Order: sequence, then structure tokens, then C-alpha cells
Amino acid sequence: MKRKVIQIAGSTQLVSLPRKWAKAHNISRGQEIDVEEDGDRIVIASNNAPLSETAEVNISQLGQMINRVIGAYYRKGVDELKVSYDRPELAETVHESLGHDTVGFEMLEQGRDYCVVKYVTGSLEEFDSLLRRMFMLLNSMSEESVKALKLGEYKHLKNLALLEEANNKFATICKRFLNKGGRVSHKLVGPLYHIVEELEKLADEFKYVCQHYSVLDSGNLKLNKGVLDTFALASGLIRDFYELYYKFDKDKLVAIKEKRVKVIDEAHDFYKRKLSHADYWLLHHSVVLANSVFELTDAYLVLTLPQHTR
Repeated sequence: MKRKVIQIAGSTQLVSLPRKWAKAHNISRGQEIDVEEDGDRIVIASNNAPLSETAEVNISQLGQMINRVIGAYYRKGVDELKVSYDRPELAETVHESLGHDTVGFEMLEQGRDYCVVKYVTGSLEEFDSLLRRMFMLLNSMSEESVKALKLGEYKHLKNLALLEEANNKFATICKRFLNKGGRVSHKLVGPLYHIVEELEKLADEFKYVCQHYSVLDSGNLKLNKGVLDTFALASGLIRDFYELYYKFDKDKLVAIKEKRVKVIDEAHDFYKRKLSHADYWLLHHSVVLANSVFELTDAYLVLTLPQHTR
């Protein structure tokens, strides 16, 4: 919508608030509101409680996608979701969907062919603190998985795989925060969302490694030392990016590219040799990890370049 600027005495300029927005947020005369500069935009926010978002969905034909659809509504920022279905047993599926990543979503009402899910937790935790927890979990998964593989402690990997569930939970809350309009510049929402999503996928990759190698016959499994070193190099890129994210360093940025190239070159060299299937699998994961971390630098540069181009 367009608004005309009103000139008042000298340099003072005023713009009227949209009546519909002011009424919805219960803005009254004399009330203070937050005004923030955001590039070529001015962001105006009410100090009143945010509006509750509602939605409805019929899950009768969604099959195994039910939990993903409900999770999507959560990440989108919906506070109250009416779920309809044509079979009473689907209510149990909804219950199961609420037990994983949708922290704060609870079923508050249930009828014969519907239920109502509502976000009942208070304010979301700070985005920065949750993002740091994701990084710390990933550092733990990467460093401990390398150590377990090198020492042949394959049973320990099974427990490490469980950290992926906590990582998913933090990622989901971060996505909800960004979609809900948390106090983040609109220019940063896209790259931050991408980083959160990719960190979630990196945890998945380590989960696959941990789950797979935890069930192999440790008595007959002997991984090639060079392959293990390549995996360790790829896994170490997680900590490299973590340190770069919280403290810009041109040398570390360049090093991430160089290490990624080294991982790929080493993997291609190993592919020409006669190795065990377990070695080839670990090389595959190494390449995926190296490429995934390197791709994170694109979104990171969008976030940080304006402060470091001089």
C-alpha cells in the first residue's frame, strides 16, 4: 500500500499507520511502538502480544507425509491448527507427529473426525543461542565419529546418531522463529534459513555414517587409514565453518575451499584403488560433507560481506 508523507514544521515528516493494522494490534493514541531502520525500509512493530495465526488441514489422504505437513505448519509459525481426518485412528498419527520436532505444539481438543493442535509454550528461545547449540551438536557428532571410527569403537556410533534428533528439534524452532518474523532483518532471513536447513542436513549425514558403521562386524572391519584421514579432514570442516561464522577470517574462508578440493581429490584417487565397500561408503560421505560445508559459505558471505569488504 502507498502512504503520502506529511510535512510538519520544518524537518519533521509523518506517515499514517494503516487503520486495519493499527486496529488489529490494538494501537491507541500515545502508545509507544518500535521503529527500526532496515536498509531502504522502516520496520514498525507493536509491543503488544503478536497476533495468533490459525490454519486448517485435512490429513485423510496424506499417508506418511502427515508428520511433515504438521511440522511445516509449525515451522511456518502457525499457533493453532485444526486437523481433520476421515478415520479416527489418524488421531494417533497426529499424536505421534507432535512427539518429535514440534516443541510446544500440543493437542488441546479432539472430536470424532478432527482435533485441534495449539502452540502452548511461551516465547521462543533466542535464535542465536539455538543456532549455536546446533553447531555444538554437529561439532560433537563430527569429532566423536572420527574418533570412534579410528579406534574401532563402532558401538559408540549408535549413541552418537541420537544427537541428530536434538539437532532437528533446534533446527525446527529456528525455522519457526524466522518464519514467525523474529527480530531479524528481512535481508538476512533467506541466508539464515538456508544455513539452518543445511546444518540440519549435515547432522543427517553424520547420522547415516553412525547408523551404518555401528552395525558392521567390528571383528572383520578394518578401514583404510588414508580413507579415515580423508573423512577426518571433511568432518573437520564443520568446526572450521563454525569458527568462521562467529569470527570472520579471510584465511579460514580460503582454507575451507582448499580443504574441500583436497577431500575431493583424495576421494577420486582412492576410487581408483581396490578397497572394501566400507571404505568406498566413507569416501562418499566425505565428499558429501565437504561439498555441503563449502556451499554454506555462499549464504554466510551474503550475511557478512557488507561488514568486511573495506
